[in-house]
Amino acid sequence: MAKVTLDYDVSEVSSQFEPLPAGQYLAEIVNPDDCQLTESQNGKAMIKIAWTIKEGEYEGRKIFDNVVLSVDWKVKQYCDIAGIESGSELDTEDFIGMEAIVEVVQREYQGEMRNNVKTLLQTS
Repeated sequence: MAKVTLDYDVSEVSSQFEPLPAGQYLAEIVNPDDCQLTESQNGKAMIKIAWTIKEGEYEGRKIFDNVVLSVDWKVKQYCDIAGIESGSELDTEDFIGMEAIVEVVQREYQGEMRNNVKTLLQTS
């Protein structure tokens, strides 16, 4: 069994995770665990993606996105940023290390506010 010493007081940590303010954030898909091929609730192929904010007040925070592969406009955004050409095979590993400006919005879901990735933009 592994033992770990925590460097913070868990009694001071909120059990609620506040959504990020709506806005644009420089973010990166850091490692393979941040990009997983799975299925949506409707049984459609989907990629679950975790973006890590790279700078500013929210540096290190995660933004989650679910990309259903049948939603062509969303897939196009990811392919454009990753440089994946039309007609080529999509490999989730192509997204690892990818940076983008992630436009985040807030929406209510089952009575609580959550973040959604609205748009991906190329970095300069």
